[in-house]
Order: sequence, then structure tokens, then C-alpha cells
Amino acid sequence: MPDSAPAEIDPPAPGFPGLTCDTLIGPGAASELLGARVDAPEAHLPDPVILQDNGIECSWGSSIVVDGFVVERDAPAIVLRATPHGAEYWQGYVSGSGHNQWDDTLGDASGIVCEPGEPASCTLSVLSGEVFAEISAFGMPSGPAQSTAALRDLGATLLPLLVASAESVETPRPQVRHRTERCRALLGQGADAAGVDGSALAPDRVPRRSMTNTAIDLTGSTVCELDFGDDERLQVLVVPDGGWMQPADEALPEGSASTETDGALRVQLDEGVWMATVVLGRDLVQVRWRGDAESEHARAVVDGLLARDD
Repeated sequence: MPDSAPAEIDPPAPGFPGLTCDTLIGPGAASELLGARVDAPEAHLPDPVILQDNGIECSWGSSIVVDGFVVERDAPAIVLRATPHGAEYWQGYVSGSGHNQWDDTLGDASGIVCEPGEPASCTLSVLSGEVFAEISAFGMPSGPAQSTAALRDLGATLLPLLVASAESVETPRPQVRHRTERCRALLGQGADAAGVDGSALAPDRVPRRSMTNTAIDLTGSTVCELDFGDDERLQVLVVPDGGWMQPADEALPEGSASTETDGALRVQLDEGVWMATVVLGRDLVQVRWRGDAESEHARAVVDGLLARDD
């Protein structure tokens, strides 16, 4: 694969031009909300489906390399996702049942869901005009009532910045098949075939009703899980026209990444957590797994995808 391939793929127009994570919230404000020190990560690999849909994703936490596609995080952490396609994301949220009790105390409509347990982990979802935002805080030390109030205060601070920066962006929507069909097509398998090397194959969904799930379908992306039955599972994500997001090895902390000879970049996201990224044609492909960095299953999946691109 030519080294110049990712540079030839134009990124989508930003939906929040001029707005950066640094201008939205500083580590000090994040630490105050969570009652624990959090920092901007040394390396941030933003949620690719949110960025591909003209959005912005920011994370503040304790990890050196932050994988923006991960919805559930170890506390303490704060994650912001926002999109200028508010009406489409609103439809994705309210089409399900049992999500939020919506009110108009913030923006046009907003609601908060907190997970059971302590410390509290809560997510604020808010629609304001054409902006839809999701702010999640993991590990708030106060009780549900205080945590909800604190998260609303943060949302009230961030929302005007997002609304003021947002620009309308025309984005074509692909016609997408059922996720199971997309997974089988991705791996070159028939309707009755098993996964790679006999693994169980299933369309994957990120936890909860995150914006990421809506963005997967709106961008025509595919996310699949391969279960090998030996306590090893692989997640494969493909983002059409997302090849511009392939990270450069030199942009990652020393020791966290290694470039494979076939052009795939392997990144250590956390202890025992790995991701291989590769550009196939114009598409970004990410393969995530836990366990051995030299996983034979991961290698087989990456090799198979590269072979299909030849």
C-alpha cells in the first residue's frame, strides 16, 4: 500500500469549524467535576464514525492513548460527542423505548441517564437546533442528584459553544443493508458461512444508546464481532471513505505502536488491549482485541482483509 494513500482521501467538512477539544473544557474543569485528576491524553484517536459524520469527539481521562470509539470507560473520564445533524440523531434516539425522560430545561430537549452503582456514571443527551450532543462522565463522586445537576451545568457551558460554531453540512446518506449482511460481505462470506476460521460472527453494537450507534448506520459503516470460543473476541470496524484518519506512527507515544510490514499500524490502547488499523482503498479498517499482541486470530483477520484488497 503506498504511504501516500491516506493523504489522497479528503476529510469531510467539519461541522464545528474552529472548535477544538482544548477550547471546550480544560483538564482542570474536568477534574473538578470528577473529583479526581484527569488530563487530555497524550494521543487521542477520535471516534471515527463521529468524525466521518462531520462531528467532534473529545475525551479527558487517565489513559495515555484514548480510543474514541469506546463508549464505556474506566473512571475517571469525561467524553463529549457532538454532531451538526441534530434532527437525524434525535430520530435515532427517540425511536427506541426506555431511553430518556426528555425535558426542555437545556436546549430544545435534554435528558440524563445514570448507570447503577457508585461512583456515578451519567450521560447527558441534548438537542439544540441542529446540534445534538452527548456528554458522559464516568466516576462522579457525588450521588445521582448532585451528579445530574453537575452534568447539566457542564452541558449549559458547552452547548452555546457548540451551537455558535456549528455549520450546516450536506452529507449524502448511503443505502445500507442489515448489519449481519454487511459483516458477511466485509469478510467475504456467504449467508450460511461461519466467521473466520470457524468463529461465530455477529453484528456488534456499542453499549447503551450512544450516538456512535446512530453514526455507524448514517455513515454506512460496519462493525462486527468475531467470537473464537477461546476467550478471544475481535471487533472489526470499517468506515467508508475514512482512510484519511489512519494515525501516523510518529503521532503516538513511544512504545505504543509498531508499523507492520504489510502497512497495518498496530496500536496498544491499554494493558493487553490492541488495535490494528489499515486503509483499504478509501476505507478505514480497525481491528480491536484483548490479549496477546501477536494474536494469530487478529493476524488472520488483518491478512484476510488485506488479501481481499489486492
